[in-house]
Amino acid sequence: MKPIIGITGNRLAKGIDKFYGHRVTYTQQRFVDAVQKVGGIPIVIPIEEPENATQLLGLVDGLLMTGGQDITPYYYGEEPLPEIGEYAPIRDAFEMALSKKAIELKKPVLAICRGMQVMNVALGGSLYQDNKHVGKPLLQHLQHADEQLGSHLIDIDSNSLLSTVHGEKKRVNSLHHQFIKKLADNLYATAHTQDGMIEAVEGKDLESFFIGVQWHPELMFQSDAQSEALFALFVEESKKNKAF
Repeated sequence: MKPIIGITGNRLAKGIDKFYGHRVTYTQQRFVDAVQKVGGIPIVIPIEEPENATQLLGLVDGLLMTGGQDITPYYYGEEPLPEIGEYAPIRDAFEMALSKKAIELKKPVLAICRGMQVMNVALGGSLYQDNKHVGKPLLQHLQHADEQLGSHLIDIDSNSLLSTVHGEKKRVNSLHHQFIKKLADNLYATAHTQDGMIEAVEGKDLESFFIGVQWHPELMFQSDAQSEALFALFVEESKKNKAF
């Protein structure tokens, strides 16, 4: 039996002509492709009421938290600054609940870009709302190169789970303007860019599999064996946790 992987979905805020003006629940196709490629069965989890998180997680063996909008800053005690992008409080509320319940239920989690930031905030961390507020010169984190190509190098902790598939250095793509500021107490940073920003996290005191990455392996896996191996590691862990 293949493990069932829940992929967090997004919602178009406004209808567009392509969908006859209707609003649409969706996920990026590459998430689906990556999960299928490594032996999982993907299902998209739509934005729901936070109280339904436990029941929804009971249907899946692993949780893939996806990218998307910025995170509503009042979830980490700040007012929105001028540089913050679009945010979706309804999605944030649901995914915060989903994050906490996934940890509580010991569901394997792979969190990508926004997904990693949501998990950090849900567990008590905070974010820089924009690269202008980091307070030091940074590399190009919102790359102009093809999004399927690696842009900058990361240094990876040799004792991390991530290093088992990526080694101690990797060139990754980069499509974000927000960063982890305060790291949640029960997470630890397992990769950094050469400007010192956090690029990956894992659980410090968690009893279940959790890897969060700031880049987008779903955009690289078709041409990068290590990115495919990251999805394979997650799906294999999910197989151990089968709900049925």
